Amino acid sequence: DYATHYRQMEPETKTLARHLPPLSRGAVAAVRVYEMRVEPYTTRSCNHLKLHKEVHIQRRTGKWRLEEIREFYTFGGALIASRTESVGNQLTRSGFYAGSTLLPIPEKAPPGRYRVVSKLVLKSGSGTTVLARTSASFQVIN
Repeated sequence: DYATHYRQMEPETKTLARHLPPLSRGAVAAVRVYEMRVEPYTTRSCNHLKLHKEVHIQRRTGKWRLEEIREFYTFGGALIASRTESVGNQLTRSGFYAGSTLLPIPEKAPPGRYRVVSKLVLKSGSGTTVLARTSASFQVIN
């Protein structure tokens, strides 16, 4: 299962709500925190890495979609793979969320450094907006 599974973290949601500014009047959503780490940092081909993500989102209800785009790059910048998934059904209200997913390392992945980039994207009738972006690197060894 390569889908991201988020869960809301109540204590962190309450703490951040006291310290972050409110959602601006014209905005439908804003991401205040978006971080990702990879576990383990070093792996071999044909294995899986676990991506741990944290996000704090402020949102309003409405007819718009929230998607997460995950891109897998060589350290030199060549795109290897991309995956888009809808996460609006998990991030249903303002708050702090923690999530994780698996990233498969292809059998033919040569040794070297790689990077995973993740973007939270708002899609509505007026277009597409990148709300936040984060990345993490890892290494494939023989």
